[in-house]
Amino acid sequence: MAYAGVQDVRKVGVLAAHPDSVLAAQRAGCGAIVALADEGVAARWPLIVAQADVVIAPEEFAALDKERYSATRAHRQRVLLNPGPSVVSDRVHRAIGGPDLCHREPEYSDILERVRAKLLDVAGVGDDWAMAMLAGSGTSALESMVLSSVRPGKKLLVCRNGVYGDRAAKIAERAGVEVVNVPASDLTPIDPAAVAAALDANPDIDAVFVVHHETTTGLLNPVQAIAKEADKRGVLVAVDAISSLGAEDLELRDTGIDMVASTSNKCLHGLPGAAFVLISPRGQRRIEEVPPKTLYFDLAAYLAAQKKRTVPFTPAIPALYSLDAALDELMEETLAHRKELYAARMDAVDRDLAGLGLTARVAPEHRSRCVRSFPLPEGYDYDTLHDQLKDRGYIVYAGLGDAAKTTFRVCALGSMTVEGMEGFTAALAEVVG
Repeated sequence: MAYAGVQDVRKVGVLAAHPDSVLAAQRAGCGAIVALADEGVAARWPLIVAQADVVIAPEEFAALDKERYSATRAHRQRVLLNPGPSVVSDRVHRAIGGPDLCHREPEYSDILERVRAKLLDVAGVGDDWAMAMLAGSGTSALESMVLSSVRPGKKLLVCRNGVYGDRAAKIAERAGVEVVNVPASDLTPIDPAAVAAALDANPDIDAVFVVHHETTTGLLNPVQAIAKEADKRGVLVAVDAISSLGAEDLELRDTGIDMVASTSNKCLHGLPGAAFVLISPRGQRRIEEVPPKTLYFDLAAYLAAQKKRTVPFTPAIPALYSLDAALDELMEETLAHRKELYAARMDAVDRDLAGLGLTARVAPEHRSRCVRSFPLPEGYDYDTLHDQLKDRGYIVYAGLGDAAKTTFRVCALGSMTVEGMEGFTAALAEVVG
């Protein structure tokens, strides 16, 4: 390693022809172990049992090296500036290597209860709030929340100023729930007065849905003010905090917000695959009053099972391992520091892109701490910009809706530094030069 100038053993790959060599490489912590053997189970089985990463014939190594290990391979680590999946720490990656675990055993229930306590702490609510954990993307939590919030014959008010408000409306409509829309542009926060007017005009509205952070453009909605109007009228409020919990200010205690959907990934820095809904006491009573519309997304079934220290379906245990570790990271870091770091990263992006003549489309007072929508640089389409930045190690994201052809998004979710974001802005400056 010293001769090659490599200081990190995780960047060392080993070619092994004997099980003992595989085991030695494992003990050393090498990043890749390729076993070489002739065709046939008899020759390869000992190397498979020894747990090499792959077992191939010697003449196949050159092609494998080019595809999987070379510096120019297509699939390699890059800085993800998309709105999820987000970059996670080595600590979180290591956590998913926990023991194989049956979800019907008490050890799983202990982990789930530990994660629940941490999430309630992050959310700033008491132990009277419930948590339902699902295996799936953030949309699984969103769908289960929407379907469990409206009683038969009642309506759902949906605040729609982006793709994710539209998604909630589509979920409700497909389930046969009548929707009352309160629209705004994807650059404008929802007006609480418009919500109040819609509630007064439709006394059969049973719940209000609003996206806290609309990642279509990086826009924050005034969820507390909206919840206040709903609470005055005794109407339940369900919030999509999939891209905000852990990074944005979201007061829940005594605000009139009753359900919050989020995910293990995004701003909590776990790996994708686990999603959850946090539910107030009033929200729990509502769930009991809503007949289930689906089998898998029935929140009442999850809550009933968890009270018995079990779950209704097989959970995504590695994702839960990662969330548990990510929440430990967040507790050690503190929520206040996490928010400061997110703000500092996007301040660097705003400053450096302004120097390139690119200004975020959302007004400063309504911007989130983690997503920006920018106009495309003059003379660039999205695909060209994306590909040139990808060549330099950075993944940006396309705009959405009507602005897809004229904008791109920069997202700073996950385990990244201010210096990492400045590396991106330097790469962008080199591209558009």
